[in-house]
Amino acid sequence: MGSKTTSTDLGNDTLAYTICPYLPPRVNSDGIWGYLFDRVSNPLNYSLTRLNLELITVFLVTEACHFVLKRIGMTKLVSQILAGIILGPNIFVHLSGKDVRILFTIESQELVDTITHFGYLVFILLTGVKMDVNMVLLTGKNGLYTGIASLLVPLVFGLSGVVNFSASRRLPREHKFALVNFVALQSITPFPIVSCLLDDLKILNSELGRLGLSSALISDVLSMFLQVITTLAIGGVGHGKLKQASGTFAGVLLYLVFVVKVIRPAMNWIIRRTPEGRPVNNGYVYAIILYFVASTVIFQLVGIPSFFAPFILGLAIPDGPPLGVSLVEKLDCFTSGVLLPLFITTRVMKANFADIQYSSDFLQVSSIITAIVVVAKFIGSMIPSIVLKIPKRDMLALAFIMSSKGVVDLVAVSFVRDNKILTNDIYSFMVVVILAIAIITPYGVKYFYDPSRKYAGYQQRNILHLKPNAELRIVATIHRPDNVAAILNLLDATCPTKERPIALYGLHLIELVGRATPLFISHRMQRRVLIKNSYSENIITAFSHYEQDHWGTISANVYTAISPPRLMNEDICMLALNKLASLIVLPFHRKWSEDGSLESEDKKLRMLNSSVLERAPCSVGILVDRGFLGGSNSLVSSAQSPLRVAMIFLGGNDDREALTLAKRMASGANITLEVIHITHHSDKGISDWEKMYDSEVLKDVKSGSIGSRNVSYREEMVDDGPNTALIIRPMGNKYDLIIVGRRQREASPQTSGLHEWSEFPELGVIGDLLATTDIIGSFSVLVIQQQKV
Repeated sequence: MGSKTTSTDLGNDTLAYTICPYLPPRVNSDGIWGYLFDRVSNPLNYSLTRLNLELITVFLVTEACHFVLKRIGMTKLVSQILAGIILGPNIFVHLSGKDVRILFTIESQELVDTITHFGYLVFILLTGVKMDVNMVLLTGKNGLYTGIASLLVPLVFGLSGVVNFSASRRLPREHKFALVNFVALQSITPFPIVSCLLDDLKILNSELGRLGLSSALISDVLSMFLQVITTLAIGGVGHGKLKQASGTFAGVLLYLVFVVKVIRPAMNWIIRRTPEGRPVNNGYVYAIILYFVASTVIFQLVGIPSFFAPFILGLAIPDGPPLGVSLVEKLDCFTSGVLLPLFITTRVMKANFADIQYSSDFLQVSSIITAIVVVAKFIGSMIPSIVLKIPKRDMLALAFIMSSKGVVDLVAVSFVRDNKILTNDIYSFMVVVILAIAIITPYGVKYFYDPSRKYAGYQQRNILHLKPNAELRIVATIHRPDNVAAILNLLDATCPTKERPIALYGLHLIELVGRATPLFISHRMQRRVLIKNSYSENIITAFSHYEQDHWGTISANVYTAISPPRLMNEDICMLALNKLASLIVLPFHRKWSEDGSLESEDKKLRMLNSSVLERAPCSVGILVDRGFLGGSNSLVSSAQSPLRVAMIFLGGNDDREALTLAKRMASGANITLEVIHITHHSDKGISDWEKMYDSEVLKDVKSGSIGSRNVSYREEMVDDGPNTALIIRPMGNKYDLIIVGRRQREASPQTSGLHEWSEFPELGVIGDLLATTDIIGSFSVLVIQQQKV
């Protein structure tokens, strides 16, 4: 039996203990029955038995707390912190007057700390794995400005408070240094904490969630940069920290380059070797875990904070299936359900609220500084949103997100406490602050955030606001094989060129039957190893040939989503959000034959279209193919006669969006466009903003300066809706494609009396009129709804 001396903190005193470990170590006991009947050694003297009991105890107390608290909207983090308070010295020691705990004793502290620290590192790894950095960074200047402001504003105000209060209260130097660290810890917004909060609230993949993640990532990067600069500036050669700080910075930079140049390509190679729909080979997963452990140990040995390695590695692993999902499935359950709760609980158990000295100047100043930093951080997070005109409720929800606290904050506070920078009473006070913010933040986000705006964008993602030669990104949904020809012919009609290319993202939607979970497959990521008789094999082939035939003007990617009908709108909106699409094209739920007669109807598809119209992050077009675009051959490039396109314009956002798309089509040599402007005599003399916008969009069409001889304009004045219907009905035999705006809930004299007869509200009044069986002809209709902002 050997011995070693360790120390622990109880109250304000540092107590030294001499621990005598057994050699060889005692791991497995003879069980409780052997102890009761044969009087062998106490099972609690064996490390594995004690660890199992501690895990079970934490699990039971945490779940008991969460069983009660989840009914009032509390997150799991609150339950885990409360479990630490219950199991810590705050109850057992102060009720009995001495430490009567038989679990979580000094003897077991080292083993528990080692295991829980490993669990924390796995948690950091999985946080990075679950995150798509490209999508996070695409929030643009919104995330950049919010991330910078949320860090610098509280930092400036907090440090100003430290200077003023330190002078007025005449605090000693060590307290000033502690307060500076205190402000720095309070000002940061840890990326993993924001990710966990958004995941708990089920808004991780929303536009607001991505803005929060982007802001947190920017804040983290900036805080690390400031930390290195501060160390280099203050530490200096005299303190021996210049070389250490430079080495840390260089080490992280080299590791980052290695991950980007070597590890990331290796991950993509693994994905390409994995057949679509199949899980990743376990050997690859175990190799990644082994690399994670090795890189973490190396970072620890060379003096670099160990959490850098798993986080950077996690970001390098592509999220989603097949690799990201396989890794999460193997590690997440045990980490989130066992190791992480134990980690949080043991950190909170170190807090002793009886130690808090409410009358001390240091604690009073710390409390004031905390209030200053929290308020400054909340306001600082809102300043960019005010400037960028983000909706008020989203702005307030974002401020709550950026003010959140969690496990990373506990780790940081524990670290500075263990290094004697913060005293025990300040550490206990910080645990209370973290608990209070963890309780308030989810309620604030839930109160201000509107779930119906989950995919609502803060950027203009429509055709009207595209630059003249910008790439047009289109998400096209496919339900039946005949949808493919209609979509590709519509693309032909948009006349893509090398100067104005189109990025097409085809989404094949398949109803979930005979599977336990939904599936989303990217066929470009896994195209090198395809399953025979793939779900979307014919569609992939058609899109691939189309891309080859239009090389340089169109890039095509195909995805397959196998999910219940009620969740298909999530797949569509998420893909459009991820790809920054300007237009989603949906097939109409009715199918016509080539002779123009109605063939079939799909009510589930109609419900899906309505859901997408309500939630889409960009403009939406519903394609009503009445037998024209659904032909198997290209109807534009191979046609002997030009494609006859009409655009019916009444005014408003949707009509302006539709006209912009029509003008893009008019650039093709084999297309004729006629713009029919239906007006009312009451429009004369009106000069409101909407009319001015309409005139601006129509100006080049009226003047003939659009750059194409195939564009004509005519104006039709009507008295009411029936007159409009008389103009529209003959169009079925005159045009091949008719483009209209949806104009939902936009009342005008031109459509008065038609709303009562509307059968398909998702098409608007004019679109509904063109989709009725009364109009004869083989033509197609595209109904456009501009992005809702």
